[in-house]
Amino acid sequence: MNSDIRTGILVIGIGNPDRGDDGVGPAVLSRLRGRLPDGVRILECAGDVLDLIDQWTGFATALLVDATAPGGRGGRIRRVDLADQKLPADFSRNSTHAFGLAETVELARSLGRLPRHLAAYLVEGEQFDIGTPLSPAVAEAVDTVAERILVELCGILAAHRA
Repeated sequence: MNSDIRTGILVIGIGNPDRGDDGVGPAVLSRLRGRLPDGVRILECAGDVLDLIDQWTGFATALLVDATAPGGRGGRIRRVDLADQKLPADFSRNSTHAFGLAETVELARSLGRLPRHLAAYLVEGEQFDIGTPLSPAVAEAVDTVAERILVELCGILAAHRA
């Protein structure tokens, strides 16, 4: 793949692996390492998501993976096209991030600093306690999200080559 900044792709795993299901983003990145097409970069974000605005600058596409608030079905996966819409209202939870993802995306949108294509894979969590592993439902979702991202990347790259 051409690594030109106008066509670059960044996959971002958001979350803290030491806080239960909040670690779903880094867990998906772990499954993707060594399997991504040439030129696709990955970034783990365990801290302030506000920094993402600078991190995705210059990338045409960014795919995010993050946990969502418990809502009834742990492990449920949703894909949201953030270039066209806001994060769902039920996304919010008591964030471990200093500035939440929803606020970061909307700030970037207002500043004209979103990648052309920005999507989030959101996995509904069940527990976020310090020192706990992923819940079984979220652990099961990790492979599914990784596979969906690989399929999406293949589609993006094929469209770019056409």
